[in-house]
Amino acid sequence: MRFKRVFITILALLLALGMAACSSGGGGNSNGADGGSNPSGGAGGDANAGNSGDSGNAGGSGSDGAVTITVLNEGAVGIGVGVVSDLLVEKKKGLLEDETLTPRVKEEDFNYEPGKTVNPHLFGYLYQQIINEKMKEKNIVLKTEDWGWGEPLIQKQTAGFLAKNIPDIIVGETQMPGFAQQGLLEPFPDDMADYIRENIAPAAWKPMEYDGKIYGFAAQPGVSSLFWNKRLVREAGLDPDKAPETWEAFAANLRAVTEAGKGKFYGGGVYAGPNFGGYLRFGTLLVINGGGFADDQGYPVFNSDANVETVTFLRELNGYHPPGLMVNTNEGTYFDAFKKEQIAYLIDGPWRAAESAALGIEYGMATIPLSPDGQPGNITIGAAFHAVPKDAKNKEAAFEYIRAMYSEEIQQLIADTGVRSPVLKSVAENGDYQAKHPEMYQHYLAMAGNVQGLPTFAKENSKVWQIFGDAVAKAIMTKGDVRQILDDAQKSAETAVK
Repeated sequence: MRFKRVFITILALLLALGMAACSSGGGGNSNGADGGSNPSGGAGGDANAGNSGDSGNAGGSGSDGAVTITVLNEGAVGIGVGVVSDLLVEKKKGLLEDETLTPRVKEEDFNYEPGKTVNPHLFGYLYQQIINEKMKEKNIVLKTEDWGWGEPLIQKQTAGFLAKNIPDIIVGETQMPGFAQQGLLEPFPDDMADYIRENIAPAAWKPMEYDGKIYGFAAQPGVSSLFWNKRLVREAGLDPDKAPETWEAFAANLRAVTEAGKGKFYGGGVYAGPNFGGYLRFGTLLVINGGGFADDQGYPVFNSDANVETVTFLRELNGYHPPGLMVNTNEGTYFDAFKKEQIAYLIDGPWRAAESAALGIEYGMATIPLSPDGQPGNITIGAAFHAVPKDAKNKEAAFEYIRAMYSEEIQQLIADTGVRSPVLKSVAENGDYQAKHPEMYQHYLAMAGNVQGLPTFAKENSKVWQIFGDAVAKAIMTKGDVRQILDDAQKSAETAVK
């Protein structure tokens, strides 16, 4: 409870501004035509667009008894700012008139049939149309605002919490678990939480679980998977259709590809730069091996035995990269190496599938290999979590909106678009979906197990993260004792959070 004792510590979240932009490779812009391929993208649109600054007064009941709720936009499904019923008319007209879209949008594209292919440019429109119809059935008027993403979003949300002037539903990435820990969000009703635990993939809610309660939901979260270049794997004499299932097999494949490449290409493995792009990716190996970054109160746990084992493994993987690439501070350089077929394997979010296909790379995709004593686990990447603030004016109506997000209709739309995986088990585990979207079914499988979000440290968040990132980079790049390096990092981090 130390973490919640002083309300003003929410301001410490402002020190984590880089985190929300570091889903890196898609951010919350998780569906649509580009597949979330922007390496530094966030989910929001223009950071200054459409912020009315009066969210607390936007809701309430109209003369016909309808309740108006205000929802913050995220880029994957945003169609503008205002009343959604009006925005849908404008959006449809704009899509039909836009000659720059490939493929062009046609009138018949709007006649969406569940189970059929969707023009990806229509994803946001169809998503909002389905949600809006469901809200109308509950006599709820849906209104959207855009507070941007990353730093602008966190600043405005922090100010909104302090002023008790906040939308009915907020959205965000890595800052959202911290809001839950601060007691700023409303826990989901018990019946809703029970349904989610039983029927929804853990990645959609597990990172937003705190003290036995669920505080947020993501309709189409990203997690990382293992990707590989089949051509390079084949050149190394390996089976290009067989994924390594253990760390031992993973390292053996990386070694074989590196030897076959003779300096022209390498095995690769995982990006481990001292930044959030690195933490999101090599952090999956920490989680799989039973380690992690922080306890449930936001205090660092850098030097656990599991972390020492994992960082020692990372040091081995460094030998299967071009010199300096694995911990390069510019994460784009690492992913460019995969695009240029200079490395064969990497761990990344689901957008890597669409990007690889667009580049003509024959790729494989599977769940991340397990350590000897490891269990399935992952870290959400590019997940836009929706939550209801404690100070929301229309909580009951807001929870109806979130229920619509995991409805069969919305989840089937996500499945049919084929850029992210649905999280509703009845849709994702359907044989028809598995046959039509085998790669995204692999992504769905990766959303099981111990799925976490990156934590927010109790104090000095940015400083503590940098302490850890620098320590891991040092351990990877030098011959120093890994345990001692992590022990030193733990001591420095503990001093910072006192």
